[in-house]
Amino acid sequence: MFNYSLSGKDIDFKTIEKLVFEYVCKLGQMIIKYLLKWCDKQLMLSRDKKVYRHKGYKKTCIKTIMGPVEFKRVVYEHTDENGNNEFIYLLDEYLNLETIGFMSTNLVEKVIGNATNVSYRKTAKNITEMTGQSISHTAAWNVTQELGKRIAAEEKQKIEKYYKGELNGKKEVKVLFEEADGLWINMQGKDRPKKGNSRKREIKLAVTYEGWEKKNEKTARYILHNKRAVAGFMDAEGFNDLRDANIAEEYNVDKIEVKVVGGDGADWIKHGIDEQRTYFQLDRYHISESVIRNVYDKKEAKRILKMLNSGKEDKAIERIRELMYECGGEEDKVKKLQALETYLENNKEGLRLYKERDEIKLPELPEGLEYRNMGTAEHNICDILKLRMKGNKTSWSISGANNLAKILAVKASGNLYQTIDGLMSSVVPEKFAEKFVEVIKNASYKAEKAKKSAVYPVRQGGMPFNGCALTEGMKVVRRFIDGKAITDLV
Repeated sequence: MFNYSLSGKDIDFKTIEKLVFEYVCKLGQMIIKYLLKWCDKQLMLSRDKKVYRHKGYKKTCIKTIMGPVEFKRVVYEHTDENGNNEFIYLLDEYLNLETIGFMSTNLVEKVIGNATNVSYRKTAKNITEMTGQSISHTAAWNVTQELGKRIAAEEKQKIEKYYKGELNGKKEVKVLFEEADGLWINMQGKDRPKKGNSRKREIKLAVTYEGWEKKNEKTARYILHNKRAVAGFMDAEGFNDLRDANIAEEYNVDKIEVKVVGGDGADWIKHGIDEQRTYFQLDRYHISESVIRNVYDKKEAKRILKMLNSGKEDKAIERIRELMYECGGEEDKVKKLQALETYLENNKEGLRLYKERDEIKLPELPEGLEYRNMGTAEHNICDILKLRMKGNKTSWSISGANNLAKILAVKASGNLYQTIDGLMSSVVPEKFAEKFVEVIKNASYKAEKAKKSAVYPVRQGGMPFNGCALTEGMKVVRRFIDGKAITDLV
């Protein structure tokens, strides 16, 4: 197995571990290959030959977490209900072998899991070192873009259903919170803004949740309950549609008595805020930031913040106006104070905390949830988008940033791997387009539609590798499938 001498100096535990890992991965590839060939043969023997005509074999290769698996499977010609000929693979149908870029679902999960945390180059390095499959950073990028596009397409369908009134969420809540903010990221090439000197564009993020719950009984830390996020490069109307569709998919919107939207006061965040039972609250972080930046006297800044936090908004704005005269007419100071006054006036309805507003009648929350102060927008921007998409001189194309942001939002919602599994089933491998125009449909459904009986006699296949010399790998395969039906192996 391994040609090493204990007296030599060319072996250590690290080398042993690496050699064993490589050997086991090779063995795993071989087992998968022979199992696929065995399953394909069983399906070939048990098919209705008049419905599915054998048209030869086609070679393919699937990249797995153990490494590339090359094998051949049978191509069948079939006549559909309309009399059109089509070519299918019964093995692909039976084992759900649809892949993204020739990669198995398990490998795609590993790639995406890494790509949401580190660069594509680092992702490729991690996958190559931690699995039996070697990939390039371009492959990691391609897989990420493909999944992001499919999430975007799914969101588009969701919005269309929302406008048709076909999204009817089942969950009933009386209060729903939403916080939104944007992240300005560096753009590259033709995607840089045409106007001004800035190289940046804003990517939007919105997070909904039902309230606050304690992380555990021993600490005073709280987490957001049922957090759901959406993100992307979209205009105000389009992003508002996505936010509404995302809510309608999960909740019965007719049962929501109070909806509180938090943010920095940007127009796209307040888009549609005039709806009944929807209230806006200006983010406390942005209030403090704006006051501290624009008030030249730090003692006065603290005084104004104290007024705003105690519900004395009118007095705070009046004091800002007084400071314009007290600063002696200095242009820079006056301009900053005017900007602060305008900002507070434009968002005056959201200056007071939602819990302290007479017009908002808050219903009782479910057991385990509490009302707390909003202000998680900056935290979510950092955790969901900023840590991955900003820094290290990173720059993006619109499509590249949009696709990754979609995946990051799904991950923040806790649905990343469910989404991968769901979207994988709809992926048609590009390799099928080389020689055939194929329509992949459910084989059992077609059999039911056939003129003859839908139940066909199953022919028994023999044990693999009978009558030949056996290697260690072949022995493992025989022990693995000995006495088992094909359904027990899937």
